[in-house]
Amino acid sequence: TDNWMSRMEYSYQMGSLLHFLLLIFSIPSFVHSWNPSPALLAALVDPSQLDAGMPQQVHIALTKKNTEMSATWVTFEEVDQQINFRKVFTMKTYTINAERTKFVNPTGVTRYVHRVVMTGLTPGESYAYQVGRPGYLSKEFVFKQLPLQPPYNILVFGDLGVYHGESIPSMLMEADKKAFDLIVTVGDYAYDLFSNNGKTGDQFFATLEPLFATVPFMVVAGNHEAEEYWKANYTTYRNSFTMPDEGYGDNQFYSFDVGPIHFVGLSSEYYGFYYLYGMEPVFTQYDWLVKDLEAANKNRGTRPWIFSFSHRPFYCSNDNSEECNAFENQLVRDGFLNMPGLEALFIEQGVDITFWGHEHSYERFLPRTPSAKQAADPYKNPAGPIYFISGSAGCHSDHATFADPVEYSAARNNEYGYTRMFVPNSTHIHFEQYSVENDMVVDSVWISKDRQTPFQKKTKEDEVIVCHPKDMHCHRKKEEEEQFDIKH
Repeated sequence: TDNWMSRMEYSYQMGSLLHFLLLIFSIPSFVHSWNPSPALLAALVDPSQLDAGMPQQVHIALTKKNTEMSATWVTFEEVDQQINFRKVFTMKTYTINAERTKFVNPTGVTRYVHRVVMTGLTPGESYAYQVGRPGYLSKEFVFKQLPLQPPYNILVFGDLGVYHGESIPSMLMEADKKAFDLIVTVGDYAYDLFSNNGKTGDQFFATLEPLFATVPFMVVAGNHEAEEYWKANYTTYRNSFTMPDEGYGDNQFYSFDVGPIHFVGLSSEYYGFYYLYGMEPVFTQYDWLVKDLEAANKNRGTRPWIFSFSHRPFYCSNDNSEECNAFENQLVRDGFLNMPGLEALFIEQGVDITFWGHEHSYERFLPRTPSAKQAADPYKNPAGPIYFISGSAGCHSDHATFADPVEYSAARNNEYGYTRMFVPNSTHIHFEQYSVENDMVVDSVWISKDRQTPFQKKTKEDEVIVCHPKDMHCHRKKEEEEQFDIKH
């Protein structure tokens, strides 16, 4: 296994060397074919034109408490920073000094990251704030502290870059209309946060600051945050974001509550890069997840829904089959060696909805249970987990294409866009996929439940044997079972 991992690491690094050189030292090779819309060109901010002495890249996020909001921002000078905040329509202002972290990215560029947690906030109220230092304060931003009960409007997206980031203008327009209460994302930001000495990430954050500074922005890591060339172990991601603290010193897995929903953010990339960064993060996350889901299930009376979000999908039907059938994706789903997969636990603990990205498209699935295929309304009191892929926000690659739909696939679309989720009450949730290319909703579904239906475990025909590429014993066993199925 160690030899295989070494060869895999070498192969991966050599195969991505050209990609690395293009990202770090030159303009990406895809720019020559990039045909951005006028709206995107108008929206993009050139960070080189910003005042280096001012705070930049402001974004906010939820904490574990509904009376708090964290704020994170960057300076390029080592200076003390603070936040001044007040309830809207009042004059009393509170000031908190920020914690500063010196961050040197993998290419050697230094930034200073500042973090503050605003406390004593009232759910449902709006707050205005500025960050910086006297004489060098940011503009005033306004956010609404999430109310304790619905309704909520939630933006879901993944795989959003600067190049081909065609969803950006529409997101900014909706932010200006205060259309969203929360942002839930599924990894792969900027393409890449560290590329071009971090300037691509600077532009990404600067461009989307009007959205990220006014709506809580919840993130998980994707494979484009791995920084595997340097074995830097997600250092830019780790320094850029402040997520709820689970006590592990790690912002790649966490949970938080919003009204009737318990959200769980996970790292599929612990699996995808275990050969570089070790298996221990897989076990740590899994042990925490078991305890978190068990606690959430005991609280179903208050919060009947459990949602998860991570990057790599268990299933997909894009025609780049090397990804949809990739060993790493099966590893996340079913596990390998002594690493536990996630799907069996999701079914056991009744995880209702899961969002993924990675595939640069949209796909909705039926509940992952055989009875869903015959049900008149499979989305009412579903007896299995429901999966969504929302990775079509727009990134360095062009439109995705599809092969034949995989089992349980219910809807697909490859136009640039994002997912909107509307939570009107504790029993019904509406999902729609919005195409920014055609300014229209291309998929829509209501999911409802008034009771918790025990999930049906996978049947034998649903089970997949996942073999290590070098495990000949496993491959022989898989072939024997396939032959047995054919004969019987």
